Amino acid sequence: MKSYLLLFILSICLYFPSMAMNFSLDSNPDSVAVRGIDNSLYAQDNEQNCLRCHGELYYTIEDTLSGSVKRRLMGEHLRVSRDEFYSSVHWNFNCLDCHSEGYTAFPHALELRFEESWGCIDCHGYDEKFAKYNFEGIEQEFQKSVHYTAMEGEFTCWECHNPHTYKVHAREAQSSENFIVESNNMCLTCHGSPEKFGLYSDRKLGGVMTKHDWLPNQTLHLQAVRCIECHTMQGDDVMVAHFVTPKDNAVKNCVDCHSQNSILVGSLYKFQSKEARSKYGVLNGVILSNDSYVIGANRSLFISYGGIIAVVLTLLGIAIHSIFRIIIKR
Repeated sequence: MKSYLLLFILSICLYFPSMAMNFSLDSNPDSVAVRGIDNSLYAQDNEQNCLRCHGELYYTIEDTLSGSVKRRLMGEHLRVSRDEFYSSVHWNFNCLDCHSEGYTAFPHALELRFEESWGCIDCHGYDEKFAKYNFEGIEQEFQKSVHYTAMEGEFTCWECHNPHTYKVHAREAQSSENFIVESNNMCLTCHGSPEKFGLYSDRKLGGVMTKHDWLPNQTLHLQAVRCIECHTMQGDDVMVAHFVTPKDNAVKNCVDCHSQNSILVGSLYKFQSKEARSKYGVLNGVILSNDSYVIGANRSLFISYGGIIAVVLTLLGIAIHSIFRIIIKR
């Protein structure tokens, strides 16, 4: 019986890896239908107009005069993974919903690069379907951020939120670990890359860890909290703060986070379930359900006050005892 069970398990293990290999879209565009991407109304249009080049590692260009053909490497910043696009929030969009129809001509005209891109508010603003996200509030916060003001409006949503790959993380994550990593990666894409940072500033980019050498246990902090916990002005109007403040205004006081009135309650932990809050209380609920611990936050007030009373009574007893000893000796 055991041998049959072992054979069955082995066959399952061998079957699933072979099945997963059929889902690799980047190497085989024909597998679009296999993965179910054909559920998108515009998959074929996107393939024909854009992804047959921008979805591949290489593309070819032909000289119509000489007839010679050259094979070129698609730039990383111009390449769109089919897997990522069709699992993003914009999976059912036609590329031409956001990009000019002029891009259907190849080679692309130079003037197309200077066209103004659509922003989040252009599609999502002032629409009842998206009211719960408060894109209008996000736009107002963003326009006050150091990114927007320093670039005089040239810094757009897309610098941080790639429209081809963006997914909703914070509101849907079961654990904070995943969306913390994704959020910090948005920051490190520029602040961890001299090449990308150089597109926006002539200043020399210093090392992220060096700039945060005042912070104890840097690696643990980057794993447990988002950059925006310390570098944004938090508010109640939007779920995720977009008002990025100048570096001199960053939070550097440990007590601001590691206390019972932690600022993380209004930012990082606001995504946790109401069920946990009702079970453990507002503060302890969001922290315990997040598998996190904030110094002094989930302490027992009964034990704290009881300990203080015990110490006071002990000292009082010692004082009374000492007084009686002195009186008796006299």
